[in-house]
Amino acid sequence: MEELRVRLINLEMNVVYACNLKCEYCSHLGRFMKGHVPLKELLVWYKAWNPKIHPENVRIMGGEPLLHPDLEKVIYETRKHWNDSSIELITNGLLFSKMDACIFIALKNIQANVTVSKHFDDPSYNKIFDKEIGVLEYHGILPRIQQSNGGWMKCYQIDSLGHPKPFDSDPEKAWNNCYVRNVCATLIDNQLYRCPQLGCFSYARRKGFVNQDWKTALEYKPLSSNCSRKDLEDFMNAGACDQCSICPEEFQYADMYEKINPFGLPAFHRYFCGGGNHE
Repeated sequence: MEELRVRLINLEMNVVYACNLKCEYCSHLGRFMKGHVPLKELLVWYKAWNPKIHPENVRIMGGEPLLHPDLEKVIYETRKHWNDSSIELITNGLLFSKMDACIFIALKNIQANVTVSKHFDDPSYNKIFDKEIGVLEYHGILPRIQQSNGGWMKCYQIDSLGHPKPFDSDPEKAWNNCYVRNVCATLIDNQLYRCPQLGCFSYARRKGFVNQDWKTALEYKPLSSNCSRKDLEDFMNAGACDQCSICPEEFQYADMYEKINPFGLPAFHRYFCGGGNHE
């Protein structure tokens, strides 16, 4: 029987917009945003898009997904609605010791993959990180450690006041430089974006988390759930759009202190384990 749904490589679900970290150059603007997606709202998205798309992999992420108050239900509902996709939880891993055992049971029950991003390499951070990974392993889950500290691309600039500022790139050059083009479709507000940057940046502007400099991101036209199969195929196969200009034309990497600069190294534990903007 012919597959009626359009296949995607990855479908990213930012179930939490906020983060317990405040890393500079976060491609999802986690240091600036607040809040999470209520479970009831998330289920509306799932039901609307499940008949239309078949992602090979569904990523539960953020922000920091471990901050979601209904994470156990999110995990089970994600498997229920995407039962023919692999499920991946992507986290910075620094809150595992604060999680109830039911979260680990849920992850094992649905056979989720867990990817933990290691954002930094410093003795104080490493001590905390290794302890939290130990909690995960104690519950019988072996994660994939993503060495994000090895290279973190700047998706925007920082102005003199510390505010995020978009690039003003040639869209075609920025598209050719993009490392997630057509591989990380993102659902936000029940609309499909071809990349997480456009989804997160436009959401941040709509909610007032970033200033008017980001109005270009709002001009992007995501796809609504009443689209046709042809709409979806054309959407996913399209090349550069004008709004690609917000991203850089060439790879620029943040060094390790630019990533974590807002913390101040002596205060690692306070910031990594429970601090943040997740109200």
